[in-house]
Amino acid sequence: MSRFAPVITLAAALAASAVSADTLSVNGTADDSFKLYISTDLNNPGAVLFDKNSGWGSLGSATLTLQPGQSVYLLVDAQNNSGPAMFLADFALTGGNLLFANGLNNITTDTSHWTVSQASFAAATQAPVSMGVNQPGLQIWGQQGGISSVATAIWAYNADWAQGQPGHAYFVTQITAVPEPATALLWLGGAGLLAAWRRRAR
Repeated sequence: MSRFAPVITLAAALAASAVSADTLSVNGTADDSFKLYISTDLNNPGAVLFDKNSGWGSLGSATLTLQPGQSVYLLVDAQNNSGPAMFLADFALTGGNLLFANGLNNITTDTSHWTVSQASFAAATQAPVSMGVNQPGLQIWGQQGGISSVATAIWAYNADWAQGQPGHAYFVTQITAVPEPATALLWLGGAGLLAAWRRRAR
């Protein structure tokens, strides 16, 4: 028996084991409301998983179970009824199998890791506009309790009192599956076998 067999056997056993599901938690608000989707297809977001429809100023919170080990888009359809607009939230992942676009298990609304469009999720290729950080003195709305103080109030354009208009902003960020340990072990096992073959060939 090859001395590399135990490594490959362990890798195969890990690969066969089921990856546990992660949970996604969200705390956020929007002027005036938002709907959240998780999808692999920007053209077909599927069913609404969370609907924060209680109006501006109230905090929407939810905990959702995600598919095990599957990279997906986190999609938010924020709606403004009139006047200024913004979307402000923080998100967290637990389970260890998924990470946000920033490489961490938590993310806030910001202008670096989200894209946005006024037309659709599929058209969301632009960086959002910052309306300010969630700290005392946040323009128009003031600091929002229950949301991270480093979260940025964002929208598709500078939707202040003078320029805010009724309409939607479609926000997109990604949730990426962490490579499974079994994948790394299989790679190491293959590299070991290749090295052994080369030694024998000499």
